[in-house]
Amino acid sequence: MREITHQGIAWLDYPSPTEKELRALQQKYHFHDLDIEDCLSEHERPKIEEYENYLFLVFHIPYLAKDSERILKEEVNIFFGQDFLITIHNDKIPLMEVLWQHIAEYNEKKVEFLSQGTGYFLYELMQRLFDEGFPLVDTIRKKLRAIEEELFDTEEEERIGVHRDILSVKRNIITMRSIIQPQRTLVALLEHKNKKFIPPDLGIYFDNILDAIERQWALLETSKEMSDALHETHESVLSHRTNAVIRALAVLNVITLFPLFITGFYGMNVHLPYAESPYAFVGLAGVIISIFLGTLWFFSRKRWL
Repeated sequence: MREITHQGIAWLDYPSPTEKELRALQQKYHFHDLDIEDCLSEHERPKIEEYENYLFLVFHIPYLAKDSERILKEEVNIFFGQDFLITIHNDKIPLMEVLWQHIAEYNEKKVEFLSQGTGYFLYELMQRLFDEGFPLVDTIRKKLRAIEEELFDTEEEERIGVHRDILSVKRNIITMRSIIQPQRTLVALLEHKNKKFIPPDLGIYFDNILDAIERQWALLETSKEMSDALHETHESVLSHRTNAVIRALAVLNVITLFPLFITGFYGMNVHLPYAESPYAFVGLAGVIISIFLGTLWFFSRKRWL
């Protein structure tokens, strides 16, 4: 646990707290048991719980996994009262560490964030956390443009891993949408909660957060449509290539059918007309070649080759 205090306003940050630490916090501030249980469990649904002396918030923040291009989500729990703001989270959110260092080391930052009350500090914190989604959305859009160029501007042999890349982007889009969708309602609801915690003049600030979330949602909707279109296009290309291979095999089968029939017929161990003729081999070879060339000519005329 770490704490910063300024003009009677306290920010307490708990990165990866133990149950013992949370129970001690509960005794000090008289938080509800269910709220502590929510902090101890993982991946609670985003929500706001209002009590007489505080608000309890749960929301999710997206982040990019270090060892892959996969977008994951991390939960942030906030206890918010008249003179305190308590953040509880895993230690996987770099922004929390950066924000803490700025406020702890620079007095002007401490004044900027804490001197205007906990409501304003909550706005600043949420704005920075939710703005983390924009670089991730930009990453998704850049990846989609790269896939589009690879799909349309490169030779078929060079399209290695396109299908995997499309599915990876679609998974990230699904993750981002699952994070943002419930929080659109959460932020809209927050500004209408108990006004003793959030003064009416701060409503426009939280509208700004909601606008940022809506912009991210709109960009994700466009990205979803683009990923669906690229997926359908890639499936169409694969289907066309498969049909071409099947057609080539079918043509090859038809071309070799008659020669195989003739050679098989004359390969039987019975007496056949002209089988003893010295010109039998030349004649059969001529017939087979004629059928082969005639079939090729016919298929070429029909544009089946």
